[in-house]
Amino acid sequence: MESKTLLQQIRSNPVTFIPGKKVVSIQSGEWTSSYEGKGYEPLGYRDFEIGDDPRRINLPATARRGVPTIVNRVALRDFKVMVVLDRSASMRIRDKFEIQLTAVALLLYSAWKSETTFGFAVSINEELRTMGLGVGSRHFYNLYRELWTLFSNPEARVKGTRVALSRYLPPNTMVLYCSDFLTSDGALIDVSRLWKSVHRYDFIPVIIQDELEYSFPVFSKGTFVPFSNPENGGQGEVWISPVQSHAIESAHKSRFEELTNKWEFRGAKCLHLGILEAKIIRKQIDRFFAKRKKTTTS
Repeated sequence: MESKTLLQQIRSNPVTFIPGKKVVSIQSGEWTSSYEGKGYEPLGYRDFEIGDDPRRINLPATARRGVPTIVNRVALRDFKVMVVLDRSASMRIRDKFEIQLTAVALLLYSAWKSETTFGFAVSINEELRTMGLGVGSRHFYNLYRELWTLFSNPEARVKGTRVALSRYLPPNTMVLYCSDFLTSDGALIDVSRLWKSVHRYDFIPVIIQDELEYSFPVFSKGTFVPFSNPENGGQGEVWISPVQSHAIESAHKSRFEELTNKWEFRGAKCLHLGILEAKIIRKQIDRFFAKRKKTTTS
């Protein structure tokens, strides 16, 4: 993949972000929203009911409808987007880092086009370095250059400021945390430890696992399967029998289900990306936010 090719792919159709919470207020000046912003806009109308505050009756709407009418309003919100990229050794296996690159670039571009504040940070060995929050085209292209450097040069030094995720961002931030959530030996990371750092945000776990991790091909006869060592980059082939392939598939599915259940138990719905194709990645992200919109508006 080339830098210009990826830019052309993500420009075709940016995704639309949907915050995880619907915030409805009684009247101007009484927002319960943690989102920044000024003003409000109508969300819907309903008849005045016994027990409602008479001050909430909207006179223009009442005159039009002929009955006392209440206007529900929603706070205008300006939220921030932070995308976290995992640079651990396990993400360098097969196409996972390229999948992550495409997703992060698309999310940053979409945040720019949404005219919101955005940024990205790099997680490596439980250390987080941020490239900063900002707005506009210059900020996007600066972040994109840093992102491409990390992709094209695995040994490149990670720039940015070292921060603690739990204290760095305001509560109105949407954090999209991209990772396979696996250790170098294939076990799940300590989800509870990460959750302590992100639970105050609108947190979205973006799981980057391909078919060899969330599932596994089942063979009708024994075959050699190539494997990579995430620690030293070594590669080799291992003989896998049909019985072993079934066992691996079952173990991987159970591990993936355990991971998603751990996040959903904490109220964080997962977005899973496992195929290296920009159009599919965009559709999967769009589908996630479309489903989230139905949830928050129901």
